[in-house]
Amino acid sequence: MLAQAAKLWPFFVVMQPLGGAVFALDGILIGAGDTAYLMWSMLAASAVFIVIAALSLAFHWGIVGVWAGLDVLIAARLVLLSVRFAGRRWAVVGYA
Repeated sequence: MLAQAAKLWPFFVVMQPLGGAVFALDGILIGAGDTAYLMWSMLAASAVFIVIAALSLAFHWGIVGVWAGLDVLIAARLVLLSVRFAGRRWAVVGYA
C-alpha cells in the first residue's frame, strides 16, 4: 500500500491546482448558463481519458496509468474551459 501511494503521490499533487482552476471555471460557466459547452467539453476530455485508461489496461500500467489518465482529463478540461472563458462568448448580459 505504501509503495503504491508513493507512486501515486506526484499525480495527486499535480491534480490539486489544476482541479482548483477547473472547478472555479466550472462554477463561472454554470452560473453563466453555459452548460451545453460544459457538457461537450467534458465529453471531449472523457474521450481522452478513455483512451489512456484503455492503454493502461493494455500495457499493464495499473493504478499509475489510471491516475495519469485522470491528470490528463483534468488538464484537458482546464484547456477547454480556459479557451471558452478567454473567448468571452459565455458572458451574456440580460435575457437572450
